[in-house]
Amino acid sequence: MDPHKPLPALTRDCALFLDIDGTLLDFSLSPDRVRIPEGLPALLAALKSRLNGALALLSGRTLPDIERFFGCGLATGAEHGALLRAADGRLISVITPDPALKTLIPLLRAATEARPGTLLETKSFGLALHWRMVPQMGAELTALAEKLAASHSGLMLMPAHEALEIRQRGTDKGAALSQFMALPPFAGRRPIFIGDDVTDEPAIARAREMGGVGLHVGRDFGGRTQAVRTWLATGLEGDDVNAIKA
Repeated sequence: MDPHKPLPALTRDCALFLDIDGTLLDFSLSPDRVRIPEGLPALLAALKSRLNGALALLSGRTLPDIERFFGCGLATGAEHGALLRAADGRLISVITPDPALKTLIPLLRAATEARPGTLLETKSFGLALHWRMVPQMGAELTALAEKLAASHSGLMLMPAHEALEIRQRGTDKGAALSQFMALPPFAGRRPIFIGDDVTDEPAIARAREMGGVGLHVGRDFGGRTQAVRTWLATGLEGDDVNAIKA
């Protein structure tokens, strides 16, 4: 999006889709140490009401993580869309976990334990290697992950912010957005998606393909999660959405 163009208005006919880490929340040294800004859960609940329920979180996070941060009342696409859950708790879809993932855990755990400051995050449908505290370890862990995943055709590697995800093929946030848009209360609305990472690009593209808007935190909000939260709050108030504060 052209940085000189105004941001779109968050109107009542929109369907809003939001990434979490790097979009709503600032990154932390480890995934379990993120800080939830005061008032953010209440803001999301108010936006859900304004949009008649057409708000969903699309994240690489696990469903338990998302519920711990924001409660159980929001539609959710967890682990890049591997699991979709409606706001009322109904399970919309879930893929079958690839057993190959479990075979990689002991080797990756040994690798991170041998490299202090790195971390292995285990999920239901993927694994994530983190090296935010020791960025010099990124190349070694990436090479190891590439070697281990190469013999498993059902797995793929996805770079992230000072991390690398090993996850199952056939799921991404773009497909998750499409699935939600086929269902009430999202169907017939104009999708708006906001994300910050390469894993968000499929949803950014899909929102645009469906006649909506795909926004990137770095390109459209100056890389500031606070700017995203301010835009969301301003949209809720119905004020000028161009007046984003630093």
